[in-house]
Amino acid sequence: MWGVFMAIFIVLWLLQFLMTKNQLKHYHQTVKEMSNRSSGYLGIGVDKKRFGIGTVLIIVTDVEGTVVDCRIMSGVTVFAKFKKCKRFNDLDILDTNVLNYEPKYQLSLKMAIEKIHLQMNQMVSVL
Repeated sequence: MWGVFMAIFIVLWLLQFLMTKNQLKHYHQTVKEMSNRSSGYLGIGVDKKRFGIGTVLIIVTDVEGTVVDCRIMSGVTVFAKFKKCKRFNDLDILDTNVLNYEPKYQLSLKMAIEKIHLQMNQMVSVL
């Protein structure tokens, strides 16, 4: 009887490993696809919760700081995939209050904007 439980546990563990690997591959493909722009900035924000729905937000802006592309992945399971997010398109990140948006997006949006600000500041200091 214990052998059956162990076999089921091992099969489920391997299945989770394979599905997580597949989701990670999808993440890397999406980041690579979004970073293939001639100019602009890419910011990734992650709101990882121990229990509950986590959110990964990828934002691409032009050189002025206006969002030109956005993808969001939100969910609890390994079946979550990135979806196009039009909610933040044409958003000026230099003049944005993240508190104006839904609480489930605030942390990941703030993190993505901060990463873009860091890239912008590095470009200014180089020039």
